[in-house]
Amino acid sequence: MTTTTATPTADPPRSRSARRLIVLLIFLIALMFLGYNAGWFKPRPKVALVTASQGAYWDLIIKGAQNAAERYNVNLTIVRSKGDEPSQTQAIKDLLGKGYDGIAISPNDPARQAATLADIAAESDLVTFDSDSNVSRRLCFIGTDNYSAGRLAGQQIRAAAPDGGEVVICIGSLDKENGQRRRQGVIDELLDRSNEPNRPMDGLDQPLKGSKYTIVATVIDGIDPARATELAKSAIAKYPNAKCFAGLFAYNGPSILAALRDTGKLGKAQVVAFDAYPETLDGIEAGNVAATVMQDPYRIGFESVQVLAHAARGERKALPLFNQVTFDCDAVKKENLAEARADLARKIKGGAQFPAQASTTTPPAATQQATTQAAAATAAP
Repeated sequence: MTTTTATPTADPPRSRSARRLIVLLIFLIALMFLGYNAGWFKPRPKVALVTASQGAYWDLIIKGAQNAAERYNVNLTIVRSKGDEPSQTQAIKDLLGKGYDGIAISPNDPARQAATLADIAAESDLVTFDSDSNVSRRLCFIGTDNYSAGRLAGQQIRAAAPDGGEVVICIGSLDKENGQRRRQGVIDELLDRSNEPNRPMDGLDQPLKGSKYTIVATVIDGIDPARATELAKSAIAKYPNAKCFAGLFAYNGPSILAALRDTGKLGKAQVVAFDAYPETLDGIEAGNVAATVMQDPYRIGFESVQVLAHAARGERKALPLFNQVTFDCDAVKKENLAEARADLARKIKGGAQFPAQASTTTPPAATQQATTQAAAATAAP
């Protein structure tokens, strides 16, 4: 009996090619599935950011926004509006109907701009930053805890003028929530009041006296640095015994320094400022500025674009839990000036990386009600 051993035949070339094609198709399908989930085939969100003015304060906000746009693959438009309400309102209206998925705005006059902001919110996601507007249908506010920042400024005034005396507050606007809350924080701190962020704003018609300090005036310049300098000069002449000038907007510090220099009073009155203009930091180094309250504008810009990017892609779980995202401030004095400058240089050069979601806070209903009432009162003729 003869045994025959079968010899396996090799796959024909056509069969091997078919299997390879099937494997390749499976790989491509899997890749397309992963790419779809990762958003590869979705259009890049179109986002705009509108500043409240054209000063140097906004540079770091824009830098943070640009870095976030790169990180989250967003088409970003920057609108550096002028500092007056009509110009900014027109700049905002120009964005309507342009297909933006999200717009971040720092409103100059929230009460008068409420209708325009509502129009924006009706056709895209709206985030307010730096300056809030509770009367608009916004997604959230991103910025500083301004009442706490004001109290921190008050503490720096206490340290700079421990014996008390007259204090002049210089500020760009009280139409904006950030100005209202900063000023109130300073007043409450110097008048030894309890910590009440919802406290109604004190009036402007008379000095505010405490046991050691008297706020003799609040000088409002309309977000005009040149006018701020002239008004500071007038305040220096009117209140020659003032122990401290507090500048609550970024350009107010340099404006106060220029006024003191022009009137021969530099070094004869203390200065407490806000933010990190080079003139302010140089003033700290020279001993002409006691301290400045430094916000984090880079992070404000970064988080604003980050939130809009998540919202545009429907990533609701990544959005803030509440309707406010606020950051604390730091007091910069001569002893930590070098560290503050290094931090600024790092952000300007290479930016910074933050967690996927910022810490969030939500204001009590009373805060929203009080702010809305104040805005309505401002809008009244």
